[in-house]
Amino acid sequence: MKRTLLLAAFLCGPVLCGWGPAMADAVPVYPGPGTLLRLAEAAEVTRVPNEVSATLRYEAREASPAATQAAVNRTMAAALETARGAAGVTASTGTYGTYRQEDPPRWVASQSLNLRAPDQSALLDLLGTLQSRGLALAGMGHGLTRDAQRTARQEATALALDALRRRADALAAGIGMRVERIAEINLDTGDVPPPRPMMAAMARGAPAPVAQAEDIVVTASAQAVVVLVPR
Repeated sequence: MKRTLLLAAFLCGPVLCGWGPAMADAVPVYPGPGTLLRLAEAAEVTRVPNEVSATLRYEAREASPAATQAAVNRTMAAALETARGAAGVTASTGTYGTYRQEDPPRWVASQSLNLRAPDQSALLDLLGTLQSRGLALAGMGHGLTRDAQRTARQEATALALDALRRRADALAAGIGMRVERIAEINLDTGDVPPPRPMMAAMARGAPAPVAQAEDIVVTASAQAVVVLVPR
């Protein structure tokens, strides 16, 4: 696991920063003596994707809306049954639409199928099977499950807080002071990157795609106001 710390800090106090009246009015007042140290820390952790997702789409064109929708319903029902039989795959239907095409006159209906699985090989085999039945692969990507996202955020946050504490102690020691307390702290875990998209084979009957996952970076940052006092 790769860990990277990005450090930034600056001292802010009535003497050290030379604030004017306007700046002083905009800054929160912390009762008691001491010098305020404002600093920010960021950290990141790298995770190997543990989930692969894909979206397929089926489209039918018939002379009547009933015939068109029936064709879509038959195909999607069979696709769902096949997907549910694949180990570890979670399947759900997505957008459904119908419209009339004028030239030549016919009805067009389509529906999407969403798939998720922890095992890439099982999903790739399933995609090849479904594409051979007329479904087109609209998109595919690698990501993290919700539990993995939560764990990664927590670890990145812990790293940022630890770096913040160590940085505050080091800066205080460098000017002959010590950390009395942390007066304020703000955390930002940011958004976990969405599943990384891959090029999709759109043609019906296309073979299963070749997929290579890329590591996902999860970041967190912490900002704090620290009160420093003489040693």
